Amino acid sequence: MRIKEITMECKDYREQFTLLLTNTLDQTERSEIESHLAGCSDCRNEFEAARKIWSLMGEIPQPEPSQAMRANFDTILSDFKEELAAKKNNQVSIWTIKLREFWSRQAQPRLAFSLLLVAAGLICGYFLHQPEQSAISYNRQIDRLSSQVSEIKQVMMLSLLQDPSASQRIRAVAYTDEISNVDLKVINALFTTLNEDPNVNVRLATLEALVKLSGEPKVREGLVRSIELQESPLMQSAIADAMVKLQEKSSVQPLRNLLNKKGLNQMVKINIEKSISKLI
Repeated sequence: MRIKEITMECKDYREQFTLLLTNTLDQTERSEIESHLAGCSDCRNEFEAARKIWSLMGEIPQPEPSQAMRANFDTILSDFKEELAAKKNNQVSIWTIKLREFWSRQAQPRLAFSLLLVAAGLICGYFLHQPEQSAISYNRQIDRLSSQVSEIKQVMMLSLLQDPSASQRIRAVAYTDEISNVDLKVINALFTTLNEDPNVNVRLATLEALVKLSGEPKVREGLVRSIELQESPLMQSAIADAMVKLQEKSSVQPLRNLLNKKGLNQMVKINIEKSISKLI
């Protein structure tokens, strides 16, 4: 019984190796894993092997982004703007959209969003001081403004995903945590980034964001389809770990197909085989 408990403990720690390598653990979690590694030679050997994969990443040429990547984003953004234009049915909406369009051209997205919040506060204050304004009408205005704030965040995210800076694209992916209703356009943009972005750190951040949205069936289906599209050893290992975390059994066959991929890194192959055994 004692042996079984130790084995399970090691298994749990090993599932966190990818997070340790990508510096996504907080200090408490990092200290706990490092303490375990200091006293467990088997886990230490496996972690060292995983770290070698990470170091090899710098020697692997990054794939060039697809020519269709920019076109896909432009189409998504254009469609989204057309939908916003169709909603210009009241003065508040017109004013908010004009502010967004002006500042998206003249200032950084963060400044634009800050001004939008100030404007929303002024409008809310105006309605609060109108004696004839009913509670129902006021609540409708609040709901409308909240919806518009969420829309602005989505537009900012879609715009930043096209930025040439990898750090800005990672920042864009992080906006998904602040969007109340992530729609299909945002999900499609995230999958385009996951499958085509030239920077592995951006793709890792995108994978993490999509895992958080895995309650949506289309997201799970997209993650399974993305398995065989990954060329980076680190991404191949990370997406296999994600499938185990989600217990997505439909990923078993794509993972098996990935095992047959020519030139697959040996350590990645071992990790994928372990992932498959956990899913069966």
